[in-house]
Order: sequence, then structure tokens, then C-alpha cells
Amino acid sequence: MGMIAFYAGLFIGILFGFLLSSLLAFSLGKRKNGALPDQAEGYSPVDLLKP
Repeated sequence: MGMIAFYAGLFIGILFGFLLSSLLAFSLGKRKNGALPDQAEGYSPVDLLKP
């Protein structure tokens, strides 16, 4: 019975940790205004392979 409780707790702990880390990552990665960032200066979307 002890092994079942140990593995059940381990499984629930891993799922709970994954859920919390996912929520943290989504909350840190979400932008406040939802807009895309401006394009960087000096970089063109055309001719990316040319220096």
C-alpha cells in the first residue's frame, strides 16, 4: 500500500508541477498589449541571406 501511495503522489506531483510551470511560462510570456514588437532596425524580411 505504501508503494502505491508513493507512486500516486509522485505522479500527481509531477502533473501539478507541470501545470504550475506552464501557467508561469504563459503568464511571463504574454504581452500586456497583445501587439507584435516592431521590426528591428537594419533587418529586412526580404533577402535575409544577403549580408
